[in-house]
Amino acid sequence: MAMRLKDSLSGVLTAEEQQALIGSYDIVGDIAIIIIPETLKACERLIANAILAGNRRIKVVAKRAGVYGGEFRTIPLSILAGENRKETEVREFGIRLRLNPERVYFSVRSGNERRRIASLVTPGESVLVLFSGVAPYPLAISRFSLAKVIVGIEKNPEAHGYALQNLQLNKKLRNIILYLGDAGAIIPILSECFDRVVMPLPTMAETFLADALRILKPGGYLHFYDLQRPDCFADSFAKITAACSTNNRQVEGFSIIKCGHCGPRTYRICIDARIQ
Repeated sequence: MAMRLKDSLSGVLTAEEQQALIGSYDIVGDIAIIIIPETLKACERLIANAILAGNRRIKVVAKRAGVYGGEFRTIPLSILAGENRKETEVREFGIRLRLNPERVYFSVRSGNERRRIASLVTPGESVLVLFSGVAPYPLAISRFSLAKVIVGIEKNPEAHGYALQNLQLNKKLRNIILYLGDAGAIIPILSECFDRVVMPLPTMAETFLADALRILKPGGYLHFYDLQRPDCFADSFAKITAACSTNNRQVEGFSIIKCGHCGPRTYRICIDARIQ
């Protein structure tokens, strides 16, 4: 993809501009989300139109107009070419997900990780997904496991609204219950404990470790996500052991999975831990 974009602009951009061009970009449904360096701002629509011309699947090209931030980790987008909309539909392993990537957090790069977690769920399990967003984890677990029930909790009202739409788009998946609200407020009102708790929000998951441990059955599995440098993976595991110590629990076994590259020497990791 990177080489094709650079090739399509060969002879159009100067050698210096070609050097500054970021040829890779994310495709969310039929929206291409690109990064335009400040030095190429004058060429941004030219670049966007080249992407449209080179990929028939893409109907909208938008640039990042800021960085991920705020309570819900959203990012401002500015449309450069194509249709004037930001809502799209993603298809992931046969699952349909409607969303607006400016209004909700969603990572297309985590699809394989969602599939991995679903593959670990054994028949009859009850699964809790914190920070469930537009419901990609609940839907993947429902589709690729024989879980008894999957409960999702999401605080962003817009993400929750899309999650409810996505349940309708995937009508055959019927063992999902979704709650709107803060995880710390919803967990105490849940009537039963869970065999497995998934925490796919690396920037805030640590804050809710105590809540997750209180609702996790003895011998249950915790999937804790964090952003970390390779030489500090042990620091992420220490967050779990500290929470276990405070809540009279202990780790029986664990593994650490690299599931994304988030910057210079920084990875998104998942710690799969069995907790007694």
